[in-house]
Amino acid sequence: MQNELKRNATLQTQAESPAEMVTIRVNGLPIQAPQGANLLEVLQASGFPVPSLCYLKGMPGIGACRLCLVELAGDHRLHAACSTQVREGMEVSTHSPRVMEARRTVLQLLLAGHPNDCLFCQRSGDCDLQTLAVQYGVRHRDYETVLRPLPPDRSSPALAYDPQKCILCQRCVRVCSEVQAVEAIGLVRRGMRMQVAPPLGVDWATSGCVSCGQCSLACPTGALTEKDDVSRVWEALQDPDRVVVAQIAPAVRVSAAELWGGPATNGTPGPNGVPGDFSGQLVSALKAMGFHAVFDTQFAADLTIMEESRELLQRLQRGERLPLFTSCCPAWVRFLERHFPDQVPHLSSCRSPQGMLSSVLRHIYPQVAGLDPEQVTVVSIMPCTAKKDEASRPELSSDGRPETEIVLTTRELGRMLRQAGIDPRALPPQPFDDPLGESTGAAAIFGASGGVAEAALREAYSVVTGQIPPRPAFQAVRGWDDLRSVEIEMGNVTVRCAVVSGLKGARRLLETGAYRNYHFIEVMACPGGCVDGGGQPRHAPLARIQRRAAGLHAIDDEKPHYVSHQNPAIQRIYQEFLGEPGSAVAHRLLHTTYAPVDLDQLLAQG
Repeated sequence: MQNELKRNATLQTQAESPAEMVTIRVNGLPIQAPQGANLLEVLQASGFPVPSLCYLKGMPGIGACRLCLVELAGDHRLHAACSTQVREGMEVSTHSPRVMEARRTVLQLLLAGHPNDCLFCQRSGDCDLQTLAVQYGVRHRDYETVLRPLPPDRSSPALAYDPQKCILCQRCVRVCSEVQAVEAIGLVRRGMRMQVAPPLGVDWATSGCVSCGQCSLACPTGALTEKDDVSRVWEALQDPDRVVVAQIAPAVRVSAAELWGGPATNGTPGPNGVPGDFSGQLVSALKAMGFHAVFDTQFAADLTIMEESRELLQRLQRGERLPLFTSCCPAWVRFLERHFPDQVPHLSSCRSPQGMLSSVLRHIYPQVAGLDPEQVTVVSIMPCTAKKDEASRPELSSDGRPETEIVLTTRELGRMLRQAGIDPRALPPQPFDDPLGESTGAAAIFGASGGVAEAALREAYSVVTGQIPPRPAFQAVRGWDDLRSVEIEMGNVTVRCAVVSGLKGARRLLETGAYRNYHFIEVMACPGGCVDGGGQPRHAPLARIQRRAAGLHAIDDEKPHYVSHQNPAIQRIYQEFLGEPGSAVAHRLLHTTYAPVDLDQLLAQG
């Protein structure tokens, strides 16, 4: 594995070595650019934002949408900028009359086969096709075609696909195959019946899809979206017999403000645009909507660390079922179950923080608050579409009822607040409700890749040595490479830890057998972790995602306690209800089981 990491580092260094700079002219202005660079990226970086609906940064252009057409001097053809390389002496026109007319025609042709229901579409106002139609003055349809008689697929608990809104740009297909290496979907059929779908005629629910939602982030229209549960929340809030409580995940607090146009709105943004903690305003907004109480998923992140770190130390002591894989990411759990079922025994038995807090809210909170457990409805607000899938798992139900009844993504929360006419930026912040509102800095960093590993190593070190480690002790697990590794000395215990960001890295780790070199492996399905989850605000460049992670690290730095057992609320819940980490009560409420998926049986059922 070390050789793999070194090879990646070498390739990255080679890729970053300076290329020969050449001069091109764009709309008459001289521009310096690397020889052979992608013309579309050069134009966008130079202040000429050529439109595209199919291009994905960092991948070869395929020219599928034909919107990035530009005119090159001396060539009678129009060229797709995304599949054109920069060369010395190029003269590029990005908005000549011919180019502008061609783009308008392309938009008209795309809209000809598109449903005329923008007003009712979930993505309205956040649709790239709609935005470009407005930008290029396409106010009516010059072409008409018969809509493809293709039914939507709503079988997945997390995602919804409407093929009639699909423009076949292939962004989702490329993300699924080239970024995530899941390869659950592709282009099927031909001609007017062509659509994006899983192979072999199965639906999304019975396919290899793991619900990570990266496809929904990439989709430029309303074809691929999160399963919308906003109406279910309104229904619950309007039921006088229900006590509706919410929990908010760490990554939401540093991304939700973007839905209102800013990286931070609490009046104290960090340096370099680092987002401030927006959770206080969200608590106020949720209370204004009618939620009975709002709790912090970070409390359950501390709870997860208490259980998972003990599980790691027990496995190390016994030398069995190593390495221990984290189980906080439901898309990663699904990936393992469906693509590497023989590796499922390596998963931690711990529920995710969402699952743990929902269990506490359904079984312990009613005792504290004097409520009927059957009245309590738990709504979780997550950066992740896969949390919807996780909530539907039968093993995370009690008496046939899901413990997490409804999951809203960050995007759904924004839509719900707008429906209510609530602008959280104008509200005074409120704290989370007790006793499940306290957390340590270790819990805050769960939302960034490496955060779970760092928090678990802090706690394990404290248990083994009896000492609180210095804050920077385990920050080597942070970073943006898809595979990272560290070796930690804890007294007489040495722990080899790997951190995997994105499922492509996870597949490589498992297929090469390199996972055997480690004791503990954190995997987050979404590149960068939950800060770039499938339910987060769209159109986030890497720099903004990195600032979200920096915002979580800043919250960690500001917390007086940064090891999970230091949390007074955690100490109380063990003293009063759970006993000790790993106890029978803790296992019943905080742990679960996972099972390999028999794909042949699943396909037969489908």
